[in-house]
Amino acid sequence: PPFHFVFWRIVVYNTSLINDFLILPIVSQPFYPIFLQLNFWKTSENLNGFWDVMAGEKAGNSLLHLLSKYDITYLKTIQDVEKLIQTKEKRERPRRLHDDASSPFYDFHRYGSYDQMVSWMRALARKHPQHVLFISIGKSHEGRSIDGLEIGGRERSKRIFWIDGGIHAREWAAPHTALYFIHQLTTRHKTDPTIKKLLEEITFVIIPCLNPDGYEFTRSSTNPHIRLWRKNRSSMQCRKDGWGRNRCCRGVDLNRNFDFHFKESGSSDDPCSEIYQGTGAFSEPETRAVRDAILSNRYKGRVDGYITLHTYSQIWVHPYGHRKDSYPGDIQELYQVGKKAAKALQDVYGTKYVVGSGADTLYPASGGSEDWAKHSGGVKYVYLLELRPDEKNWDGFILGESELIPTARETWEGVKVVATAILDRVHHKSEAIEKKDLLLRNMAEDLWDLW
Repeated sequence: PPFHFVFWRIVVYNTSLINDFLILPIVSQPFYPIFLQLNFWKTSENLNGFWDVMAGEKAGNSLLHLLSKYDITYLKTIQDVEKLIQTKEKRERPRRLHDDASSPFYDFHRYGSYDQMVSWMRALARKHPQHVLFISIGKSHEGRSIDGLEIGGRERSKRIFWIDGGIHAREWAAPHTALYFIHQLTTRHKTDPTIKKLLEEITFVIIPCLNPDGYEFTRSSTNPHIRLWRKNRSSMQCRKDGWGRNRCCRGVDLNRNFDFHFKESGSSDDPCSEIYQGTGAFSEPETRAVRDAILSNRYKGRVDGYITLHTYSQIWVHPYGHRKDSYPGDIQELYQVGKKAAKALQDVYGTKYVVGSGADTLYPASGGSEDWAKHSGGVKYVYLLELRPDEKNWDGFILGESELIPTARETWEGVKVVATAILDRVHHKSEAIEKKDLLLRNMAEDLWDLW
């Protein structure tokens, strides 16, 4: 008989029961290998939240038994995940076989290959040499160049707004949304007064896909274990479990690999886990590339905004995510700008976002890029965006192509709010410097008169 992957939605009506359930892999030897076969799409520690889990038939049957035993409410929402993937991509797959990576155009109505993304960005840099610079911040594990664009001129005095996407391989809508931002900045800089003003004083650094190896791996098959791969494609790591069995797997969760409260919460030291944090902070070339770029002589001290794009759940996330009720000193301003951005996003199509920290809205997780950018990168406005769909949808990582442009369009309106906050901060600083200079001149004149 054919082997099917089944998708389950677990409802968190009792957090203590869920916590007991999560301890099972540690204390129960028979359940440990089953637990490692579960593919968690989404988790939540909040009451009435959801856990979205994919499992093969054998693991799914064991999961069903345990859920019933612990009286945990669940729904079986997708009977055959691969069939759903094939249905959604049936028109896309044949076109992928004929992807033209040399084309100077990009089709925003569908998902493209990484080579297509890079080719299009190179073409834009050639077309707008005064305002657009093609950049590479490093190499992936498999040797792919991690590429992006600087948009807004090359003046070293301008403030920087960093935007990246695709740190998790299966979250295809994230790179697409970052590419849409590039499209808006490079095609509407003369006709849109807001964009024109932003580019006069801000340089946008946009890296659409931080995990190109993982992204291309997910494009290679509709097999759910491949299409829904989360990590990078780093070398095999082995670890003995609590019962002496050697387990070896590839890949690191790059958003657990940054040096901020590394391996404290929401991550694992098991290389077969989806949230494996790696052998140490910044063990991966992709995360080192982000760190080295932001702290480089070119960018250090100039980055005022940092947004990293993810899917899914429709949450506008501010720091910190390593534990609940932990916030930076300027949380009030971060929260207010986030609320204003979410409102601008909602005004486009009515899409509602929740605003809060990752720990408060989802679950504690340490080693994230956004927390590192705030704490160690010294960036003022830092957000992680969980794009469409909301948590009520159970096919979140398989977003239909018809939703790509609406998702990107509404998100861009929210991002412009953050860019405007950066601009206002620049103006406020300039005014403060002018007032200080005037005060010093007046003091000097008074001292001269006294002398």
